[in-house]
Amino acid sequence: MPPNNPNDLPSTLSLAAAAYSSNLLLLLDCWNNLEGRERAYLPKETKEPSQAWADRIKRTTFDNRFEPAIKDYAGLLSVFSLNEDTAQSILGNQNNIDQMGNDLWTFFHEVDQYCLRDGWCGVMVEFPPVDPNINSQADLLESDRRPYLVLIDRRDILNWRTTKINGLPQLTRVTIRETRLEPEGEYGEKVAVYYRVLIPGEYFVFQIIETKGEEQLLLVEQGTTSLTEIPLVYYSDTESGLFSAKAPFLNLAKLNIEHFQKRSQLNEVLRKCNLPVPVRKGLISQAEDLKKVPPLVIGPNSVLDIPKDGDFYFAEPSGVAIAASREDLKDLEAAMDRMTLDFLTSGEHQKTATEVVLDSTKTSANLKGVARRKESAIQQIFKLWVAYTGEIEGGGITQDEDLLSMPLTPEQTGKLEDLQSQGLISHRTLLLLLQAGKVLPRQFDIDAEVAMTQQVQVKDEVLSE
Repeated sequence: MPPNNPNDLPSTLSLAAAAYSSNLLLLLDCWNNLEGRERAYLPKETKEPSQAWADRIKRTTFDNRFEPAIKDYAGLLSVFSLNEDTAQSILGNQNNIDQMGNDLWTFFHEVDQYCLRDGWCGVMVEFPPVDPNINSQADLLESDRRPYLVLIDRRDILNWRTTKINGLPQLTRVTIRETRLEPEGEYGEKVAVYYRVLIPGEYFVFQIIETKGEEQLLLVEQGTTSLTEIPLVYYSDTESGLFSAKAPFLNLAKLNIEHFQKRSQLNEVLRKCNLPVPVRKGLISQAEDLKKVPPLVIGPNSVLDIPKDGDFYFAEPSGVAIAASREDLKDLEAAMDRMTLDFLTSGEHQKTATEVVLDSTKTSANLKGVARRKESAIQQIFKLWVAYTGEIEGGGITQDEDLLSMPLTPEQTGKLEDLQSQGLISHRTLLLLLQAGKVLPRQFDIDAEVAMTQQVQVKDEVLSE
């Protein structure tokens, strides 16, 4: 039987998801360079011919400032290390954390991009169905059956139910839309949409089938999990309220669209100014003359008859608005730069050291808050992971504390090397200072390097004797 109420279908959007859907569409359009969506932002003008509209759209390229800004910020957050108490099963699978070949750092770099673009996303900890051959935790750790992480786009988390436990909201149900490519015919394929409904300890997968104009709900899969909670973590770098974070760069996306529209307007003005209109005066004095006058032909091999007291010239637009339009575009670009990390390099004037430090301090403080939320979210993800494997501690990550600090300059590096060569600091201290100054990578093993250097020195001394 078809559902009597549309809200009984798992495809129903929550009120919060529906209210924010138009913003999410704009954000995704900017992220995708407006590909196939240009007409939505450069609408057809009144009485504008369809071909002229299409040509106008082709003449302006979207200058994407939104996507690079997101990736720049996400790149700053990608410098982190695993804590010493991280579970062995996570360490053992850190190079393929999602069963798609992505290591832990690559996976969370993409998660951060989704999160900064849309405000939040979901990370689900999946676990394959029970294998009857696994009888102990040791068997589980030795087998290929293990948890893995799945990134869930905010747009695919359609609705949810929560309850408060100890004053904190806890998920009691959530619906995730899944889009799958399935074979159709001998060589073709089709897109099929499924709805995964998660509740603590169980899951159901539905498909909505339309027959005779009615929607039928079909249960295609169901199963249980060993957890007492839903294995989905709300991941936000900006707000802790469950499914409530707004996109931090929404205004940047809107300005980027405005920039695209005004660039298009400027291009049209420039085009019209570069295409003057020929004007011939005196040949047509009444309506009947229109039928007698031959078509106007202009070229190196043509001549024009101009009647007495007539005239011929090209009418050119004045172009007064061009300078103002260009200044307006510069103002927009400056506003967009202020919303990104470009303040360190952009601007008409050279910034003083104090200005750079103040801007850097504000941004660094904001990024450190973002980093703390990331550490908390990943700790929750690891906790769900070990709830599946039975390990005691999930562990977590530690973000780079100096997110915006600049690496040591060659001059500073040289001074440290001089101190070491003069015997004022040890070789190990030099390496530690270079690592802290971002000259050496964070994962560089200083102890191993010192041990190797000492072995080489001993070998050289033996050979010299």
